[in-house]
Amino acid sequence: MDQVFVSCCPHDCPDSCPMLVRKYENDTIRLEGNPQFSLIGGGWICKKGKRWEYRVRSPKRLTSPLMKDGSSWREISWEKAISLWALRIHDALSSEGPLSNFIYQSAGSLFYSKKLFKKVFVELGGYTEPKGSLCGSAGGAGLKRAFGFTPVYKPENLKYAKGILLWGRNVVETHPHILPILRNFKASEGVEIGALEIRRTPTTDFADKWWRIRPGSDGVLALLLCKTLLERSDGWPYWRKRAKNVESFENALARLDRQNLLARTGLDESSFESIYSWLMVHRPIAIYAGYGPQRYESGAETFHLLVALSLLLGAFDLKGSGVVFGKNEDWMFPMELIGSPAMQRRVPVGDWVLNISGYRPKIKTALFTCCNPAKQAPGIEKFKRAMAEIPFKVCLDIEMSETALLCDLVLPAACFLEEGPDWLGSWWHGYLLRSEKALDPPGQALPETTIFTLLAQELGLNIDLEEARNKMDQLLKNSPLVKQVSKGIYALKEQDSWCENNRVEILLPDDFPMTLRDSHNFESLRFISVHSSQFINGQTFGVENPDTPEVFVSDKEAAKRSINDGDLIILSGRGITLKGICRIDKTMDSGYCIMVQGHPWVNELTEPKVSPGYGVPFHESFVDLNKL
Repeated sequence: MDQVFVSCCPHDCPDSCPMLVRKYENDTIRLEGNPQFSLIGGGWICKKGKRWEYRVRSPKRLTSPLMKDGSSWREISWEKAISLWALRIHDALSSEGPLSNFIYQSAGSLFYSKKLFKKVFVELGGYTEPKGSLCGSAGGAGLKRAFGFTPVYKPENLKYAKGILLWGRNVVETHPHILPILRNFKASEGVEIGALEIRRTPTTDFADKWWRIRPGSDGVLALLLCKTLLERSDGWPYWRKRAKNVESFENALARLDRQNLLARTGLDESSFESIYSWLMVHRPIAIYAGYGPQRYESGAETFHLLVALSLLLGAFDLKGSGVVFGKNEDWMFPMELIGSPAMQRRVPVGDWVLNISGYRPKIKTALFTCCNPAKQAPGIEKFKRAMAEIPFKVCLDIEMSETALLCDLVLPAACFLEEGPDWLGSWWHGYLLRSEKALDPPGQALPETTIFTLLAQELGLNIDLEEARNKMDQLLKNSPLVKQVSKGIYALKEQDSWCENNRVEILLPDDFPMTLRDSHNFESLRFISVHSSQFINGQTFGVENPDTPEVFVSDKEAAKRSINDGDLIILSGRGITLKGICRIDKTMDSGYCIMVQGHPWVNELTEPKVSPGYGVPFHESFVDLNKL
């Protein structure tokens, strides 16, 4: 007889979907959306989540510890693997101190138990880790500067908006569970959907109206809209009561040249007026901001300006107004289970690879878990060189990833279906989800809590992370901030930041130059990489990569180079030359080309840089494109 367990998808995705795991007698499984989760239309899961039905028992699964042996790999016992790892950590502590141990954890899994391993390094005196994220930290930093904390916009507030502006957010591809909600609001509440994009997408087709803007000009457009609202006295009458720095902000806007701003956006006068009148007609406006607009050096400032624009459109006074982006999905994690390190060094996630040789104390060991920076991070060849400078590297994963291949020790981890109980937060909805163990891991694979408990014991530390996980489970179930609504689904008591009596800081005029700076290299094309419905942050598990990926350009750029659709082309930048297939997109403008993230070499073309807020400005990279 089959068994049913509650679980939730571990992916770094806004939807954070609860699932049911139907386990059959032969240990095969079927994953289903949890019908009790009414927020997303009765419960369903996308094809990325469904792939776990196969991936959990994929022949690519790692089933035993592996140690690099020259150019090949050799299976070793867990005892030897843990002993070797502990020895290298001890050597690093003796020679360089706690900061010589580097831990790199990203968003390969958002489950809370993945954070518990830091307890081991806290007890050792500290560690070095990346600061910022490869995805949303710049936009989050801009919002946090305005509020002083990470604001929360509850999805249910969208029903109060008359207009939802999808500002660079391709929800049809990357946030599909919001579509039933938007369709319902359009049908029952008369909400209209607008979209700002750099080309036609499935989301612009879904929207009632869309406008094309130039890549990187989002902050400039926000400035121009703010300036126009003030010049025409169309700003919400009470916005000044909600804002700090009002006078200096107004004076700075008055000094800006309107025609110069308009030219920078790539919009003509008619298109701008269409956007402006749409905003006037459809207040209250929810600005649903995407991750592309913050992948520039001015990304943090752009999101700070979106707060100012939202204020001028009536935020706080008109329910439903505000900027929807992301929030801290980890805020419910009980940090007391980890403690605070005596020493901590944080290095920018975007460019630490450029500075590895200069760090003092030196990095002697590195741990990579829930991540694959060898594929996801900018400047891949720089990452590989940095890895070569670290004497000992360990990777925990379920498959042999690109990052694992660069390490000295690879340890087979259990996946989310093979461990628990565990918990998952969301940076979109207001629920905490609980997951149960449904399967045993294959071969010698172990849960990370077990792996790090073994390491702690070898290091002489009295730490039991299995026990800590169970304690976390009890703390969260008994928290006064959660209320169980069905099995595995808990509603959270969150502050509704855009409905509170807040007073926010508007971007200071001294920050405008970053937004107004034109970094475009007119000799080359701006290189834009975009998310896909197929992939999670560039990870293409279960999807075949084409030998020659597609590169999208406008018909104008193709004509300049005498290139036809389907021609083989060469992309070159940063001393790297790569081959692609040209795809002409007549909805694009000049000055940029687009590739889908996930292909093995996309990030070889991106420059390792850091933007304010410790974001990664992927879209500040430029390439030459020519016919092969």
